[in-house]
Amino acid sequence: MRRSNFKIFATTVLSCLLIACGDEQLSVGGNAPDAGGDNDIAELAPQPVPTSFPTARNGEPLLGNPEYLAVSYGAWRTTTRESGAEVPSVAEHKEDMKILSAMGIKVLRTYNTQGFTGLDGKSNTENLLQAIDELQQEDSSFEMYVMLGVWIDALNSWTGNEVIHDQENPVNADEIAKAKELALAYPDIIKVIAVGNEAMVAWAEYHVVPSIILDHVNDLQSWKMQSGDTDDLWITSSDNFAVWAGDDANGNNNDQTDIKALIQAIDYVSLHTYAHHDTHYDPIFKEEWKVPLSEQSLSKEEQIASAMTKAHSRSISQLAQAQTFINSVDPTKPIHIGETGWSTVSSEMFGEGGTQAADEYKQKLFYDAMREFSNDFGASLFFFQAFDEPWKGDPNNPTHSEKHFGLIDIDGNVKYVAWDKVDTLNNLGLTRGDVSSFQASFSGDEITLMDTVLPPPFQAAVAPPEEGEFQVLGAALYSGAAAYGWDNPITAWAGVDETTGVLTVAADPALAAVWGWGAGVGIAGQTSNLSGYQSMSFQIRGVESGESVLAQFGFYLGFQTEGGGNHWIRFNAGQGYSLTTDWQTINVNLSEFSGTPDLNQVISPFTISDLYETSGGSAPTKSNIEVRNISWYE
Repeated sequence: MRRSNFKIFATTVLSCLLIACGDEQLSVGGNAPDAGGDNDIAELAPQPVPTSFPTARNGEPLLGNPEYLAVSYGAWRTTTRESGAEVPSVAEHKEDMKILSAMGIKVLRTYNTQGFTGLDGKSNTENLLQAIDELQQEDSSFEMYVMLGVWIDALNSWTGNEVIHDQENPVNADEIAKAKELALAYPDIIKVIAVGNEAMVAWAEYHVVPSIILDHVNDLQSWKMQSGDTDDLWITSSDNFAVWAGDDANGNNNDQTDIKALIQAIDYVSLHTYAHHDTHYDPIFKEEWKVPLSEQSLSKEEQIASAMTKAHSRSISQLAQAQTFINSVDPTKPIHIGETGWSTVSSEMFGEGGTQAADEYKQKLFYDAMREFSNDFGASLFFFQAFDEPWKGDPNNPTHSEKHFGLIDIDGNVKYVAWDKVDTLNNLGLTRGDVSSFQASFSGDEITLMDTVLPPPFQAAVAPPEEGEFQVLGAALYSGAAAYGWDNPITAWAGVDETTGVLTVAADPALAAVWGWGAGVGIAGQTSNLSGYQSMSFQIRGVESGESVLAQFGFYLGFQTEGGGNHWIRFNAGQGYSLTTDWQTINVNLSEFSGTPDLNQVISPFTISDLYETSGGSAPTKSNIEVRNISWYE
C-alpha cells in the first residue's frame, strides 16, 4: 500500500458475521448498528484441500485439524537470552511439554534451529526435540509435533553496521543446514520447516528481499524429495499478512515477481495478523477501536465486546485480503495462521492512557473468537504464545507488553483464557522450575479480574463551531482534537506545546526516504461541516537545529476530506510559498487548494505532508516545522 493511499481517520466500524458450512463461502464484516460506514463485506473463499499433507501418528491431517491445537512456543524463563547456563535444558522442555499436552496442545512452532547453545553445546531447539523424543519413548501415547522455524536475516543485522537487505547473513546457511539435520533426525516430530519469521516485511530492521527466502525454499523442496522420511514434510515461510497480500514485501509492491514465485514454491502460507498491535500502530484502526458516541452509555462489558468484535473482524479481513492475492497466484495453497495473539499487561502504548487493549479479559475474548473461526475455516492457529518470556521487549520495563503474551506467566499463574486447565495441571502433579503448583490468575475470581479491565478510550464528542471563526489551533488544539503522525510505519511525530500553542512536526529521515512523511490534526472518527468557510490562516516557520542549515524541501500543506482525499498548497515548489526560519503568516483562499473539496465532510482541518513526487521522500533532516494560530474564516 502506497503512502498516498493512507486514510488518517475512518468512520466504518466492522462487526463480524461468520457463516461457515462445508464448501460455503465465509463472509466477514458489515457495520455494527448505528456505526455508519461503507457496509463492506470481506469474503473468504473455502480453504483448498491438498492431496498430500503432514500427518499425525494416526494418519489424520495435522494442519487445520481442531484435534491438534497449535501454539507458538518459547522456553526462556530468564530476563536475558544468552548462550550458556540460561539455555532451557531437556528437563525444562519436558516440564513444558507435559504442561502443554495436558492443555490439549499438540503442535508447536519454534523460531530458530541454533543461535543459542547450552553448556553441553546443544541448542535450545535440539534440547526441545530431544525432550519430545524421550517423552514419546517413555509414553507411546504422547504426541507433540513441531513447525521448525529457520531464522533468516540480512547481512549486518544486529551489528550496528548498515544492514544490506539484498544480501543475507552468512549464518543463514548454518540455520538451513541444521534444519535439514534435525528434520532427518526427528521425522516423526518435525512436520513443517518455516523459512524466516517476518523476514520480508518492510518494518523488520533485519528484513531480506523475497528472492532470498525463495532460494532457500526451493532448496528445501528439492532436498526433502531425496528421503522417504521427509515425504510428508511441508515447507513454508511465516510473514505479515501484508506480504502475502502483495503489498509490503520490503515496502515495494511494484515488482511482485518473487513473492508470486514464493507462493507457488511453498506448500502453504503461514500468515501473521495482530489486531492487538493495530490498536496503536494503525491510525485508522486506532480510531475504530475507540468507543463511539453511540456506545458510550453501554456497560463496560458491552463496550469491550463491540471493540473485540472489531478486532476479530479486522484479523479475518486481513486474512481475506491476503487470500485474494494468494488465490490469484495459486488457489491450491492453504493459509494457516502462523501467529496472532493478545498481550495481557502493558504500562505503555497498550495500557492505561494508551489504547487500553492489554488485559486477560480481552485476550480470552480474542482467543476464543479466533479459535472458533480457524476451526470453522479449516486453518491451524499458532496462538502467540504458550508462556510469558521475561527476556522480550524493553529490558528495563517488566510490564512491557511483549513480555506478557503467554497463556501462563512466569510465576505459574494460568491466565483467564485457561482457568479451566488449572485443576488438570495440578491433578497431574505438573511443575515448572520453582513453580510447584499452578493457580488461576486473580485467584480465579472474575470480579477481581474485571476491576482491572478498562474499555477502549472514548471517541471525542466535540465538533467545530457552525459559524464564525473556527480556530483549529490557538493556545491548544480545538476541543477533542489530537495531533498525529501518518502511519504504517509512523514516519513523523506531531505534537502541540500547550504553553506556547505551537504545533511541531518532525519527520524520521530514514523512514521518510521510503514512505514519505505526513502529519495532521483532527477528531478521531468524526467529520466536520466547514462548508461556510472561505479561507485558512496560519503562521509557519522552519526551526534550525544547532549550527545546521535549514533543509529546503518541497511539501504540501492543507486539509483532508472524507472520500475526496487531501487538498493542498505547495511550499518550496514554485507555487509562491516558501519555508523560512522566521515566523510568517499565510492567508490562503480555499480556491487556491488543489482539487474540489467537499467541505461538508472534513476529516482533518489541518494536515502537512512531503511533496513526495518531487522530493523523493526527503525529510526535514536539519529542521522541524512549527505551525501556530491556525484558523478557518468565513
